[in-house]
Amino acid sequence: MTPTVSVIITVYKRTQYIQQAIQSVLNQTYQDFEIIITDDSNSQQIKAICNAFTSEKLRYRANEINIGVALNVKIAMQESKGKFIAILNDDDAWEFSFLEKLVAPLELDDNLVLAFSNHWIIDENGVKNSVDSDRNSDQFGRNGLPEGKLDHLENFVLLKNGIPLAMAAVFRKDAIDLNFIFQEVSGAYDFWISCLLASTKRPAYFIPEKLTQYRVHNDMETVRKAPNKNENLVYIYSRLIDLNLFPEKQAYFKIKYSQMLRHVGIDNMVFGHTKIARSYFVNSFKCMYSLKTVLIWLISFLPNSVIKIINK
Repeated sequence: MTPTVSVIITVYKRTQYIQQAIQSVLNQTYQDFEIIITDDSNSQQIKAICNAFTSEKLRYRANEINIGVALNVKIAMQESKGKFIAILNDDDAWEFSFLEKLVAPLELDDNLVLAFSNHWIIDENGVKNSVDSDRNSDQFGRNGLPEGKLDHLENFVLLKNGIPLAMAAVFRKDAIDLNFIFQEVSGAYDFWISCLLASTKRPAYFIPEKLTQYRVHNDMETVRKAPNKNENLVYIYSRLIDLNLFPEKQAYFKIKYSQMLRHVGIDNMVFGHTKIARSYFVNSFKCMYSLKTVLIWLISFLPNSVIKIINK
């Protein structure tokens, strides 16, 4: 029997939380789903954890070589059978009624392209933090947003990045052209898929209730430091310009593209890659004049010891 929802759980090396993530899906009050565990580390330990579950809803798959999280998600979507997709990170979890409450509006209105909810912030032990949860909702524009249809999805996505797509959303599979999921978007695949969904000009449905749990811990991707970490956002804004999916936002994208070039330049400068950093600053300046970019470019000619002091 074909499932209505395909739940994709992305995995790469981490093992400490995946059992909880899987169990949170199996415990859903809505049960018309399949689970695809897609492992980009081809870990025998992760495979063993998945095989310990007896549910026929669950299927483990692995890539023979590491292909990156964006393509890992893409392959799982290609293999999925449901008309709706829900993605869950291996370190996060769902409340019992998550699927029930988000699938319902999608089933009632075929024009809705996705449904999403608010979420909790939890620590490594699963303890909920109400203050940080509300702060996160405010930061991404969900605080005070009433339940119901959101008609201007492109503004909410492009200006606020307000959809927690990787653990608190359900979207229509047929709304995404999988040819447009590129390897280069890497860890920002959730923002990129949100952009693709918004480009359909179809509405979304929002539920203010906190229906999922986003775990904050030392091994999460967002705390990783690297000189090239934000190159994916440079790529995304360049593609948004080239593809012209939102003609009215072209000026905004050029600003963001220039800012991200400068940001990656700063990251490289912090890691001592000054020549690479300067090339990013020059390209940022070519894209759009900014006195801030010029000043940072000048700072890059200072000795590394001085630059480190400034960055502290």
